[in-house]
Amino acid sequence: MLERWLITSNWTQEQWLVFSIIAFVVVAVIVIMFRLYAIARMATRKRERPNLRVARRLRRR
Repeated sequence: MLERWLITSNWTQEQWLVFSIIAFVVVAVIVIMFRLYAIARMATRKRERPNLRVARRLRRR
């Protein structure tokens, strides 16, 4: 049974289609998990905010 699935030369069109869909889903899940990890990592970083008050004081003069 396992040998039948490992030999790809005997696969039908439907089997190739199912394999392609499963491979696409696996790659999509990996990409989504990586993006969510990057967003979570970026959200925990401390952001530096620009100090705009100095520029406002300079314009008043």
